[in-house]
Amino acid sequence: MRTFQYRLQQKMDEVFFLEPADLGPAHITHIYKMITSFLKSMPFLYIVPLSFLLAFFIYILLGPLIVKLVSLLQYGF
Repeated sequence: MRTFQYRLQQKMDEVFFLEPADLGPAHITHIYKMITSFLKSMPFLYIVPLSFLLAFFIYILLGPLIVKLVSLLQYGF
C-alpha cells in the first residue's frame, strides 16, 4: 500500500508543479509579467476602456462600411 501512496504523491506533485512563465529573451518576459500583473489585479479597469477606445477608432476609420455591414446583418437575420 505504501507504493500506491508514493505514486499518488508523485502524481500530485507533478500536477501542482508549475514552471515560471519564460518567453525566451529576458526583456520580453519582463514586459509580459508587468502586463499580466495589472490584468490579474484589475482586468476590467483596463480592458473595458481599451475596448471602447478601439471600437471608437475602428468606427472613425471604417464608419460607413461598418454601418452597411451591420445593416446587412440586421436584415439578414
